[in-house]
Amino acid sequence: MTRSIRKRPSATAAGVEAQTLATRMATLHADAGMTIAMRMPILMRGALGDSHGQREAAKAVSEKVSAVMESGLAASQAAVLFWWGVALNPLAAVDFAEEAAKVANSTLEPFSKRTSANATRLTGRKR
Repeated sequence: MTRSIRKRPSATAAGVEAQTLATRMATLHADAGMTIAMRMPILMRGALGDSHGQREAAKAVSEKVSAVMESGLAASQAAVLFWWGVALNPLAAVDFAEEAAKVANSTLEPFSKRTSANATRLTGRKR
């Protein structure tokens, strides 16, 4: 009986992807909280007729719509690349945890970029 030679997936690679995901989530939460805190007074003024606040509200909505669309595309692309890799090389050792973390990372990227940019813009800090 012939045996296929498979390398065992490295636990380190999955750990690195999981750490990257955890770091991205923590940063995303901090930036989102800062953005919400800084946007609330602007949005309140917009509700009372201030044009700057109304523009900020429109910008927030359009950013979220584009981030959702970009995120869906990124997740689909990462998943398709994974499954094509499995289909084209079925004997390769696959670490599903690492691949799932890669898909999650690519899904969060559009939100992470926007929340970081908004937190920077609204607080006036330089990066």
